[in-house]
Amino acid sequence: MPVVHGISFVWVLAILGAIIAIYGLRAALGYRSVQRDAQDDYAYKVKHGMMDERLSQDGYIRAYRRFHNPRAPLFVAATLLIIILSTPVLFVAISFLLEQLYQATDRSRVFEPGYLVWQFSIYMMVLGSWALIAYVGAGLYHRGSPGTLSQEMAKEMTDPEALES
Repeated sequence: MPVVHGISFVWVLAILGAIIAIYGLRAALGYRSVQRDAQDDYAYKVKHGMMDERLSQDGYIRAYRRFHNPRAPLFVAATLLIIILSTPVLFVAISFLLEQLYQATDRSRVFEPGYLVWQFSIYMMVLGSWALIAYVGAGLYHRGSPGTLSQEMAKEMTDPEALES
């Protein structure tokens, strides 16, 4: 049996897959828990006269879920999944671009496939692409983040579509 030194790319994918599974499970369980908590919280507030009567149960539950849903684990899992799925495409695209660079430099030995500049370029471009994907994922996470629970409830009371249901 051959001795393998270092960390195999398969191991990296397996570790990322495990992280995705853990965060995905956390998100799924969290979303379920928040649904139950929203119903219980609404019942408690109605029982103790703490609820604005302009807000329906469905509207309160929507606002509560928007505010309390575990979006972070969901976005982490989704971003890592996109990174894993895009990596093979990145390797092909980067190899193609580097081949074009090699041809454009009249086959300069500096950019020759397989040598240090070639390998370093692939490494840095893949890491940069992963960082860009993570940046976009974080931007989407923060752009869609809810306000306070009071703001989300006010949105439900002023939303004409929410008032019809």
